[in-house]
Amino acid sequence: MTHVGVGVTVGTATMKAQTERWKPIALLLCLILLALLLTTFKIRVAPQTSLFEQVALSVVMPLQQMIAHLAHQVGGVWEGYVRLVHVRQENGRLQHHIAVLQGQLTHYQEAYAQQQRLRELLGFRTLAYPQAVPAEVISIDPSPWAEVVTLNKGTRHNVRKDLAVATHQGLVGRTIELAPYYTTVLLVTDRRSAVDALIQRTRARGIVVGKSRRLCELRYVDLHADIQVGDTVIASGLGAVYPKGLLIGTVAAIHPQPQGLFHEVEVQPAVDLAKLEEVLVLGP
Repeated sequence: MTHVGVGVTVGTATMKAQTERWKPIALLLCLILLALLLTTFKIRVAPQTSLFEQVALSVVMPLQQMIAHLAHQVGGVWEGYVRLVHVRQENGRLQHHIAVLQGQLTHYQEAYAQQQRLRELLGFRTLAYPQAVPAEVISIDPSPWAEVVTLNKGTRHNVRKDLAVATHQGLVGRTIELAPYYTTVLLVTDRRSAVDALIQRTRARGIVVGKSRRLCELRYVDLHADIQVGDTVIASGLGAVYPKGLLIGTVAAIHPQPQGLFHEVEVQPAVDLAKLEEVLVLGP
């Protein structure tokens, strides 16, 4: 019982101490509230103020101004935050809109580029090969041992084996395998390809065979033949596969063989076969 009594006594003393500590603050708040009420009432009832009211006003007004300033700052911060949220939302919307427009622009640019290629290809067809069949490249053999592509036209489109394939820029290759709706084309750069050719300037003759993915080789050119770097190489027309005069490429390099009978000539194909997209299958 003694311990309980001591505990109650200590608790009561603690509460009294806390109450005594808060008394001045409570008194100050009451005075401020009273001053505000008196000020408001006095302003509404009479324009004159007493000495006590003037003292109260001198104490309250700075506090009121500080509170008003703080409220204004808080309001400004909140308004700025709301505006920032709106700006971020608008920025996200604009970014999405830009991405959509960029996609549309890319699509239109690609369509325009394809239209230009087809216009040149079909113009070449109309002038030189009106019976040619236009086709698209739908696959490229990635194998390092074969230089072939597949077209989206076949026997149902009057395509046959061993027909020349070209673009408006020059020779691409010849058809080797056919299906009703597909055709495999052996490119001129394939090592199995062979085209009887002429140097256009001097009519020197040779055989163009594939050498690598970007080069061909003109073989069996007489060592005494007049041939220069930059000379144009065309199909001779022999063999009934490649039309005479069809551009093959240009002489890129000449490697004389003093101990041999023929020049070693590198030929740069006229067509960039790595960027092949649309072609013409030329009729017989």
